[in-house]
Amino acid sequence: MTVIVDITTNRVGRTAVVTPHGDIDLVTSPEFHTAVHAAIDEGATALVIDLSDAGFLDSTALGVLVSAHRRLKDRLAIAAARPVVQRLFEVTQFTTVLRIYPTVDGALDDLRP
Repeated sequence: MTVIVDITTNRVGRTAVVTPHGDIDLVTSPEFHTAVHAAIDEGATALVIDLSDAGFLDSTALGVLVSAHRRLKDRLAIAAARPVVQRLFEVTQFTTVLRIYPTVDGALDDLRP
């Protein structure tokens, strides 16, 4: 059985907004990794990960976020995480490392040069 997660990427100026639709786990995180790093490779100077439609993230998804953070530093923002995903960020203390916003618009406003 092949599990595919739908991931959309939109550009707002030089910022890419990557939105996974579904759970990001061991099976689907390679697609998430590809989408995130493709956005950077294609010239995005900032990145918003819109988690409004992601119900679950596991440690492999967190690894993708760490790898993107290494490349973009403070130009990476996480937005619109559902409460269960927000709790994951709190428990793992990612809230001290990543810029986390309640909305995509808030993240975009803050990343605007």
